[in-house]
Amino acid sequence: MFDFSALPLTPDNARAARNYLGFSQAKAAEESGLPSHKIKRFEAGNYIPDEAFLNDLRGFFEARGYQFQDTQKPGAKAKGSGQVFPAGVVGETAENQGVPRVSSPQRASFHHMRIAITDEAAMGRILDLIDENEEKAQELLSQPVESGLFGGLTDTCQGRHGEALALLAENGRLFGMLFGRKVGGDPRPGLLDGSERPATHADLMHKRQADASRFALAGAADAKARKKSRKTPETLFAAIFG
Repeated sequence: MFDFSALPLTPDNARAARNYLGFSQAKAAEESGLPSHKIKRFEAGNYIPDEAFLNDLRGFFEARGYQFQDTQKPGAKAKGSGQVFPAGVVGETAENQGVPRVSSPQRASFHHMRIAITDEAAMGRILDLIDENEEKAQELLSQPVESGLFGGLTDTCQGRHGEALALLAENGRLFGMLFGRKVGGDPRPGLLDGSERPATHADLMHKRQADASRFALAGAADAKARKKSRKTPETLFAAIFG
């Protein structure tokens, strides 16, 4: 377990400040110019970034009006008194404005997971893909169900639902990659470039997720652009098999 107490900013402080300002992690990264994957990992409590990053992130929140506790170690007073809330560390209202009050203070517990990937660029690409897939899946899942002439679902409706499920499945494999797990094994180069026919269901999965793999593993810009421009499939078959 990491000790954040001596840092200029703790994960609790960062999350509370961001929530108070109404920023998503992506928005905070965009506005601050700081790497989004560092913000995500730091808030998750499984990563300690460099001090310059923490000072910049703290300064970003302060410049936008958030008031941290005026202590040498931000949040130390609240932690010591047990005033730790799921949304972040808080003290008295005058000390830390904007964090919603709750009726029963409680100590928060953190469960840390060790990320296996040491290449920060690859890690950032994977996290970005996970976010983009989740946003696209959420957009598809919010669409109304369309019934066909005889009461079943239309081909378009099935394709839309299949694409949402395919994106969430892709996220599951990408998430596993962060922790060193390789569901279905490593994709063969021939599956990624389309020169080899799939022989197993794992191969079918790798074929469907080829662009995600090429971008996540090697940063291939053409694969990222192709994935982003992919149109919603018109049938369930097309959604599953790409």
